[in-house]
Amino acid sequence: MNMSKKWKGREQPNIAHLISLFSDDTISAFITGHLVIESLLVQMIDLKLEHPDEFDTFSLNFPAKTNLCKALGLIDSDMTNFLLEMNTIRNRFAHRLGYSFSFDDAFSFAQAAAKGGVDFSDDSIYTNKENSKEWYDIKGIIQEVFQNTAQYLSFIMEENGGEFQFG
Repeated sequence: MNMSKKWKGREQPNIAHLISLFSDDTISAFITGHLVIESLLVQMIDLKLEHPDEFDTFSLNFPAKTNLCKALGLIDSDMTNFLLEMNTIRNRFAHRLGYSFSFDDAFSFAQAAAKGGVDFSDDSIYTNKENSKEWYDIKGIIQEVFQNTAQYLSFIMEENGGEFQFG
């Protein structure tokens, strides 16, 4: 198959790889975590709108939702930067066939979360690479980061009169 220059540095599609994506825990965890965070951003924005039913918050893309949360005073610049970085990684998974998320990427992701204000019960997840690899590895880091980010945003929502919910 003759692929154009635009495929340089990207994996070319093949059926075996495409089928393997359905069982990729890293992709699943990241995409699911991103969906949860996006739902929280929508709920947070709607809390600040005087007439939330008159505005389709879901029509905004993730960066716009994130920046609107910042503009509404719900999150600070550090959290905004972290959420935008999270979205960049999510887009790599969603739009780059064969994107590989290494342990170093996961460790940096945890560091970015901590810098963004996400609290962890065990700071070694983002301060001690050796322990983080042994105790969490990629899947555990992704899970911890998304769970703790959701909890952080849920607290903000509660502080603003909301209640964390999916419905």
